[in-house]
Amino acid sequence: MDLLDLQTMNYRVQHGYPQIRCVTKMAQNSFSQEGRALLEYWALQAAPIFRGVDVAKGDGRIVLALPGLFGNDLYLRPLRTWLSRIGYEPHLSMIPVNAGCPKRLLSDVEKKFRPQIEQHDRPVAIIGHSRGGMLGKALMTRLGDRVSHFITLGSPLGVMLRMGKDGLASLAGSDPATPNNMANSSVVDAGRAAIRLFDPDCDLPLCGCEYIEDLLAPMPHATRVTAIYSTGDPIVAAAACPIDGAHNIAITGTHSGLVFNREAYRHIAQALRA
Repeated sequence: MDLLDLQTMNYRVQHGYPQIRCVTKMAQNSFSQEGRALLEYWALQAAPIFRGVDVAKGDGRIVLALPGLFGNDLYLRPLRTWLSRIGYEPHLSMIPVNAGCPKRLLSDVEKKFRPQIEQHDRPVAIIGHSRGGMLGKALMTRLGDRVSHFITLGSPLGVMLRMGKDGLASLAGSDPATPNNMANSSVVDAGRAAIRLFDPDCDLPLCGCEYIEDLLAPMPHATRVTAIYSTGDPIVAAAACPIDGAHNIAITGTHSGLVFNREAYRHIAQALRA
């Protein structure tokens, strides 16, 4: 869940969405430090980089931005606005809420995104925030060489790739221990609760479904991979984010605020032009 979407989710809970109340309460304590993301948002609005000053201009390629846990396209609007401003063609994920079975979410995103890119012969880029980085990796596997650039923002993808299928399976169970080098346990528990609520038949990660296969598949050789993460992230441990063989960049800031972080924007612009 991310700062702006936390406000939206709270509104929905109060206006007829009681089924998500339990998972929001489980995660709220972990976001006590995330209020600073609002400061990062306002700092971005005033920053020259947000206006496209001294930023390498884009080449018009399509960029898909994927939200984090419990997020949707709403809080990624500043990122998409900026990408468009500097010369890219940002696309919506069309995910109502990133919660529940990732296989279902991945299939929905692919079904909507693939026809859009098949109308062009240009390469595409994917940016995934937090859990969106894992969806992005699985989607990249399916799209293959069409993906020229893949960027994660505060995503635990790195540690999951290092754990492999057996390591992920060891996390399954009624009350598994969450490794300290992955993510805040209350957020992990909230994600699992959401799967039980929205997709009770999903037994991830024991299922070994196509999502797991796509998630753990080797990176396409033609894709430039960049992992940007915060050393002070209270939600996803910094040690979980670096990806073997990728361009790994450590910055400072909050977890939610990575999508508003001025330094992150500078690195995103450089990564997309590399």
